[in-house]
Amino acid sequence: MEKEIELKILLPEGINEASLLSVLKGFAANIETSEFTLFNQYFDTPEWALSAHNIGLRVRSSEKGIEQTVKTAGRTVGGLHQRPEYNVAIDSLDPDLELFPADIWPESLSVSELQENIVQIFHTDFRRLAHLLRLSDGTDVELVFDKGDISTADNQTEICELELELKRGDIAVLFELAEKITSIAPTQLCNISKAGRGFLLARKALAPASESLGYVSLERGDTCEQAFVKALEYGLSFWQKAEYRYRHRRKIADLFDIHIGLKLTAACVNLYSDVLNAEELLDLRNALKLRLRKWAWIEQLRSIKSLRSKRGMYSKRLVQHAALISYLRGLQDGTLNLSRPDFLITHSDNTLLQLRLSKLLITKPWRQNNQRSKQNIRELASDKLAEIWQRVFESINGDSLTSQSYLQFEPLLDEALLVDRLVGDAFSSSKREAFCAPWQDIYEGMQELRTLNVLQNKLQDSDMENKTELLQWSELKKSTLVSVIKQSTLVAWEVEPYW
Repeated sequence: MEKEIELKILLPEGINEASLLSVLKGFAANIETSEFTLFNQYFDTPEWALSAHNIGLRVRSSEKGIEQTVKTAGRTVGGLHQRPEYNVAIDSLDPDLELFPADIWPESLSVSELQENIVQIFHTDFRRLAHLLRLSDGTDVELVFDKGDISTADNQTEICELELELKRGDIAVLFELAEKITSIAPTQLCNISKAGRGFLLARKALAPASESLGYVSLERGDTCEQAFVKALEYGLSFWQKAEYRYRHRRKIADLFDIHIGLKLTAACVNLYSDVLNAEELLDLRNALKLRLRKWAWIEQLRSIKSLRSKRGMYSKRLVQHAALISYLRGLQDGTLNLSRPDFLITHSDNTLLQLRLSKLLITKPWRQNNQRSKQNIRELASDKLAEIWQRVFESINGDSLTSQSYLQFEPLLDEALLVDRLVGDAFSSSKREAFCAPWQDIYEGMQELRTLNVLQNKLQDSDMENKTELLQWSELKKSTLVSVIKQSTLVAWEVEPYW
C-alpha cells in the first residue's frame, strides 16, 4: 500500500511551461524529467457499488505497462489529498480484483460479484509532463502537468492541471513549490480529483450538487485543536467546492456559497486565534478580513437577485414594472462585470490564502509551548458562545429599534450564527435548534430589510415613472418587516441558551 499526499491545482487559462521550469530550477534540487501519455479507464458497477463505498478502481496504460489501482476512502484537506492506494501490475486492460489484498474490501462487498459486474464508466486520456525534484535534505517532490480530456460515451471535459505529490521528506516543500506556481498563472485549488470529475460527467453533472451549510461535526471529548481542525477543514471544503461549482455552472447561488464559506473560515480563525495563540493564525485572520472586503459587493448582488426572483416575495408586485425589472437585470450584470468573480477565484491572492490555511492544518504551529490547545472544546465553546450572544442580546433589544438599527446589527448576528455552526454540535441539538430558530428568522428578516433598502436606493437614483408609488410600497413593507422582527425577538428572548 502507498499513501498519496498531494495538492491538485487547476489551471483555468493554461500555463507557460518555460515559466514553470524556471520555478523548478529555483530549488536547489536535482530534477528528473519525463514525458508520456496516460490512458486510464475507471470502473464501477451499473449500480455504483464502488462509489457508494468511496472506492475508486482504475486501470492505467502507459509506456511503462499496465497497472490496476484501487483507492479507498481518504481525506481531502483544503486541496491536499490523502488516500490509501493499492497498485498491482497486470497484463490486460481488464481489472482482476482477486490480485488485490483481500482485506481492503468492505465486508459488505463480494469481490467475485464485483468482478462479474464491473464496467467501464469513463476514461481519461492525457499527456503528462513529470518533474521529480530531489533535494539534498532527502525530500522528494514530484510535479506533474497533465493536459488532455475526460470522456464518457457521450460527454467530454478538459484536463489542464498540476499535481504536486510529496514522495518523502518535508511537506513544507510541497507548499513552497505550490506558492511559487501561483505567481506565474491563474490557479484554483481543487478538492475534486480527475476521477471525481469523471464520475460527475458520467452522471451528467457539471459539478457536485450544492450543499446547505451544516454544523461542524464534534465529539464531546474533542480538544480545541481537534475542533479547530474539523472546523477549518469544513470551511475550506465548503468554500472550494462552491468555487468549483461556480466555475463550471455559472450560477449566482454558487457565488453566495463562496462568500458563506469564506465567512465561515474567517469566523473559525477568529474564534480559535486566542486559544491556539500562533502568529500564523493572527496573520491569517487579517488576510481573511481583507479577502472578505473584496467580496463586499455580494450583498448587493444578493438583494438584486432576490428582487428579480420570479418566486420571491416581491415578484407579484414588481413584475408589473417591466422597466424596473430590466433596470435590475442591468444592475446585476453590471455588478458581476465590475466585481469579476472569476478573477477573484483564480487570483494568486486567493490561492495563496487557501494554501496557507491548508499548510496550517498540517504543520500545527500552535503546538509549540501551548497547552490550551488540549482544552476540552465544550469549555471554550461555552465561553465564546456566551460572549458573542451577550453582545447580540445587548444590541437587539427594545421597541425603539428601527430598520436602520437592525441593518447595523446584522453583521453581529451573522457572526453569532456562524460561531454556532462552528461549535454548536458540542451541545444538545434539540436545545440548540430551539434557541437558534427564532434568531435565524430575525437574521433573514434583516436580509429582507437590506433588500428593500437596495430597492429604495436604486429607485431614488433612477428616472423611472411611478417610482413614488413603489417607494411608498417598499416603505410599508419595511415597516411590516420591522414589526415581524420585533415579534420574533420577543420569542427569541424566551428561549434558554443551549450552552
